[in-house]
Amino acid sequence: MIFRVAPVRQLLLNLAFLFASTIVVALPLVGFAAIWLLFPALMVGPHAVARMAASGATPTPDLLISGFRQQLPAQLCVGGVFFGVMLVVLAGTALADGGRFAQAVIGRAPLELGDLNSPELQSAMLIGAGLQTMLLGALWYAPLLVAWHGLSATKAAFFSAAAALINWRAFLVYGLAVMLLFGFVLMLALGGAMLLGGSGVGQANSALFSVVWTLLPVWFASSYLSYREVFGEENPGENPPKSPTIPS
Repeated sequence: MIFRVAPVRQLLLNLAFLFASTIVVALPLVGFAAIWLLFPALMVGPHAVARMAASGATPTPDLLISGFRQQLPAQLCVGGVFFGVMLVVLAGTALADGGRFAQAVIGRAPLELGDLNSPELQSAMLIGAGLQTMLLGALWYAPLLVAWHGLSATKAAFFSAAAALINWRAFLVYGLAVMLLFGFVLMLALGGAMLLGGSGVGQANSALFSVVWTLLPVWFASSYLSYREVFGEENPGENPPKSPTIPS
């Protein structure tokens, strides 16, 4: 199992990834655009950590920036595609609540706790979750194909979408399993936070952070294994061979 190789180091490296993503999102005015433009390059790092751990070697910190050292212009192009997809997602949510949720996502109008009881906002959140899962899921492998196969952004997006379409049943089961695992661990964390006391908001935030941090290495490991299964990488840590789905 990948997570058995230096688990504490993997947790710390994923914590660094989480902090870096949080800092980018928090940038005034440009945070929403910046995180999606940089997201492909950022996500290569944790996958590279899982890749090295799969080979039995201890992951090194420099892997976290490997996405910025490999095909960065193409990664930024993929980031443009991700950003465009997110704009489509937000436009879809605006059909349900007039743009209230979309404005909150981009940081222009903070949500209050009472807003979550609004049926329109709840519908917008469900639409956003559904669209984001489908569209980003179709592009999920694109950053790895750019970094490890040297594909252009267009080809990487095409082959990622084709892989998702061909293997949609497996991805559906995988998505449901991840959701159930996240929900189960979150309930455990909330229970622990309540036992320790504190405000309701503080408990929820602490529990959510602990769950995301704990599950990130497991999630990236499973994501890497699915990439290896779909595209036929047999030698983790080395340059991967061409997949039968990718023309030479």
